[in-house]
Amino acid sequence: MQFSDFLSAVHWLPVIIMTVVSFALGAFWHSPVMFGKLWKKENNYNTPKEELNMPLIFGGTAVMHFVALTGLNAVISGSGALEGMLAGFLIAVVWVFTTLGGTYLFANRSVNLLLVDAGMYVVLFSLAGLVFGLW
Repeated sequence: MQFSDFLSAVHWLPVIIMTVVSFALGAFWHSPVMFGKLWKKENNYNTPKEELNMPLIFGGTAVMHFVALTGLNAVISGSGALEGMLAGFLIAVVWVFTTLGGTYLFANRSVNLLLVDAGMYVVLFSLAGLVFGLW
């Protein structure tokens, strides 16, 4: 497959929509209602907000999610809802979860933190796979 073939397979509107959805999911996922307290505890998170570079954090995350979802869309687009969801789930579990897991082992991070961080991507990629499979 040539790169031009890859790009021509992408449906850009659902990629943009799912990139926005990724932020809504992340906000909910890291809220106190879900896993926000555990995430802060496991990260020993105590950085004052004024010391955070919010444009870099949110802008960088948007670009990374957009790139990841573009690749997912090129692979899954039009495959059907169930097939897309299953493919998104498997990609998240096989590549995202395991890659983060290896990094977390070397960084001596907790299994709880891995489950929170990778779990969000399992949900995101499964949901995106469902949407992309339908589109």
